[in-house]
Amino acid sequence: MTFMIILGAVAAIYIAILMFRLASVALPLYAGIGTTLYLIDRDLGYLVPIIAGLAVGALVIGCGRALCAFLPPLYRFVVMLVFAIPAGFAGYQAARGFAGLGLAEGAMLETLGIAGALAAAAAAMRGLGARQDGSPREATIGAV
Repeated sequence: MTFMIILGAVAAIYIAILMFRLASVALPLYAGIGTTLYLIDRDLGYLVPIIAGLAVGALVIGCGRALCAFLPPLYRFVVMLVFAIPAGFAGYQAARGFAGLGLAEGAMLETLGIAGALAAAAAAMRGLGARQDGSPREATIGAV
């Protein structure tokens, strides 16, 4: 019985971590799902909308990372905000839903939801602005 409790706690922690990692890619996910649902309503079957949704999601995240790699800091911040706002919304929903399993409605639930929103938005901004090789970003545009 103790093993099942420990295993359940580990699974709950893993699901919470997974929710916040996925919240940081909320904008490409929303764009891909929106494209897929739009094309399914146009009677194109299922294969074409799914492929198009995956392509749009990949294009959005690729364009966001490319823009953050080559733009000056002010414009980079604007692009990061565009990605952070949907991530914050998704983080709020995830944290509030996860905390709602153990808490009643009230100020503490809203506080945890807002903390989750800030954490997810910060993770999205950090993930989008970080270089993929782990080295610090150069101050000049287009530096390798």
